[in-house]
Amino acid sequence: MKIKKYLARDFQSALQMAKSELGQDAIILNSRYVKGKGFFGFFATSKVEITVAADNELKVARDRLRHINERDLVQGNLWSYESPNPNPAPAPVRQDIIVKEMHEVKSLVSELQAKLLEMEKNKDGSDIVHSFYELLLSNNIDREMAKKISVAVENRLPEDLRHDSDWAETVILRTLQEFFPEICPIDLEGRSRSKVVMMLGPTGVGKTTTIAKLAANFTFVHCKKVALVTLDTYRISAAEQLRTFADIIGIPITVVFTASELAEALDAYRNLDLIFVDTAGRSPFNLEHMDELRDYMSVAAVDERILVLSVTTGTSDLMATIERFSSLGVDKLIFTKLDESMTCGQIVSISHKARKPVAYFTTGQNVPEDIEVPDSLTFARMLLGKKGDRH
Repeated sequence: MKIKKYLARDFQSALQMAKSELGQDAIILNSRYVKGKGFFGFFATSKVEITVAADNELKVARDRLRHINERDLVQGNLWSYESPNPNPAPAPVRQDIIVKEMHEVKSLVSELQAKLLEMEKNKDGSDIVHSFYELLLSNNIDREMAKKISVAVENRLPEDLRHDSDWAETVILRTLQEFFPEICPIDLEGRSRSKVVMMLGPTGVGKTTTIAKLAANFTFVHCKKVALVTLDTYRISAAEQLRTFADIIGIPITVVFTASELAEALDAYRNLDLIFVDTAGRSPFNLEHMDELRDYMSVAAVDERILVLSVTTGTSDLMATIERFSSLGVDKLIFTKLDESMTCGQIVSISHKARKPVAYFTTGQNVPEDIEVPDSLTFARMLLGKKGDRH
């Protein structure tokens, strides 16, 4: 026996889905409009939901009804193959057989409805968990990770509070926080020498602007001595942009063209607290470019290699980028352009797959304010659609 629900934009579409999967003998047990109250403000579109049942016993009963006239004629011996009349008049259908067959079908339908109600009673809040699972998928969290998080929520919902939306939200928020990746910003405490941080990443992700934000914050907020070094000599505008930022902040900057010049620049800044090294945007699939970065690293004595990624990039491309840059020894991730993306769940999926901590988020073009150390609770609320709680 199969009992399934189908959700579609209208009744005909839902019916077509049911018949396509369960066949023409499926019976509609219930239909209703699902209003768009959704889950924590999501899924506002009204749809039609039908509950359909299909069973071999039910099909047999309907087949018996379909051929009742023929069976009645044969069993009643109202005609024979030897009849001299080649076109005998149809015999009257026995009403008692029809009534009996209808009662059998009605009994089957009642049984199916009873089982459906029992299933509804035993769902134990799965509607909430299923809506949450769909919400995770809509936020670009991959299915495997969404399933893990949803199962954790299901196991933590007390049986007597499964329909309490406030309690469910609390459990969901706490669970999401636990699945948030490790947060690990740049730390300068307890250092006796300068820290060298090299920023890596493909073109167009906002490395240069991100470096300017970090340099300004460490200079003005943390009162650290900061210097900039740029290897991006392929784009004149990038070097000039970083030089402009350095002049505004009031910190030194050096443009280098070779690995030996990089070593000299780092040695000149060895008495400062923090040195940011900006690299040229590179395609992770260009082996020559990756080898060039590796040559620079061999002389730089880099303390941290941070890979900068944009959340506007597709999840599969993000993962491919991480895999390619991992050969350079990536330590942390920065995700940029959260203000330009409709979803941010890919951060959870990517970070867990890469097994890398997250250092910062950037949320706009303004320097230095549009950068932040991630907060797991704020991020969890964002996933639930509570973007207004961001700031």
